[in-house]
Amino acid sequence: MKILLVKKTSGVGGVQIFMSSLASFYQSQGHHCELFFFSHGRTEEFFPSNVTAHFGDLEDCLRLIKAKRFDVVHANDGDWKIGISATRNFGAKLILTAHGCVKPGRWTYGWTSANCDAYVACSTGVRNELKDFTDVPIRTVLNGVDVNVFKPTEKPATALQPICGWVGRGIDVEYKRLDKLAVIAPMLYRAGIRLWLIEPNGPDEVAKVIPEAVSALLPIVEFWGGVPVDQMPEMYQAIAASGGGVISTSSSEGLPLALLEAQACGCTVIGPDVAGVNECVNPEHGGVLYPSEMEAEQLASLVIATLSDKEKMAWRGKQGSQYVRARFSLEKMAREYLSIYNEAPYPVRGGFLTRLSARLRLSPLFHWKAYVDQRWPIGRLQYELSQKFVKKGESELAAGAARASLTTSPTIYVKPGRAAHFLRTQLR
Repeated sequence: MKILLVKKTSGVGGVQIFMSSLASFYQSQGHHCELFFFSHGRTEEFFPSNVTAHFGDLEDCLRLIKAKRFDVVHANDGDWKIGISATRNFGAKLILTAHGCVKPGRWTYGWTSANCDAYVACSTGVRNELKDFTDVPIRTVLNGVDVNVFKPTEKPATALQPICGWVGRGIDVEYKRLDKLAVIAPMLYRAGIRLWLIEPNGPDEVAKVIPEAVSALLPIVEFWGGVPVDQMPEMYQAIAASGGGVISTSSSEGLPLALLEAQACGCTVIGPDVAGVNECVNPEHGGVLYPSEMEAEQLASLVIATLSDKEKMAWRGKQGSQYVRARFSLEKMAREYLSIYNEAPYPVRGGFLTRLSARLRLSPLFHWKAYVDQRWPIGRLQYELSQKFVKKGESELAAGAARASLTTSPTIYVKPGRAAHFLRTQLR
């Protein structure tokens, strides 16, 4: 099978790690897999050496798909606005994954059975939020990590003070909530707990968003910075060996890879009882969940008490590692995606009214403003790309881009000149 994994940017993030891991596994199983990004970023230096990564715009992406005849294009549902739906017009199935936490407005993406072949959510929480906004049946494939790479260390526990690690993008204040850590951090520090922030943007960038939190953290944080992807297992293992753990302060998540990686390495996770986090941190399997509205003093006391119970911490580490290995492995995730690639497209969900509701949700007749915001610009982008292909004499690409624009934004072709362009591209 020939698979192309697509994302808008190769910057630092869980989706890029997801793509890189998936591509490496597919290659090891004899499938042909490549990556495509619309912009460069820091993650690309850690891509597997046996996986080809391409960079360019939608024109380059469509030309690559046509030239190499990929069977599957697997993309992020949030990349709707780059016009990725056009890829479906060149023989490849278009598979989407909803990776992140459900942000207000994300259900206004225009995905329906008319422009994609399968829709996947990385957790049941994300699936439940999205399932009523499309006629495509949403599958759930839980995120997975390479448990042969992320695994407990065989080194003995250190005699140093326990480390409390925080992993994420500090500039994403609304969802990662580094400001909550800043409130409890002084209490943890006074209790003799060391603090590590695995945060790729650094304090200077984060200070532009939450300066007071950075001022509170800087004097007491032992480490603040990004960690290369290949060194992340060692980092988690060091935290576990210290008798410490990883804390999450997120307001919601998709299904956070960082928390899976930490547990796979035998590192206890203390996280809020919110969507995404509570799907991968389980108290029955060594995890610790706290109410998201818990007061700072109570949360600090909980962290201190948890890390102080050495015997229970050893149990937590073993249980968490076994839990991730059994339920969230990369191999399990990849094989479930391969089944979806083979089985798609799936029958549309529900009866006539369900399908009609999904199709009319962003229609020009019933939701004009949403249509103009979400569909018109994308359809216009695809139409203009079709014009560009015509000028270059690439008739198959021009016809495919025109069909995509008609599906995305049919009112573009109300003008006779554009309608004539569409007919000419299809006749050619």
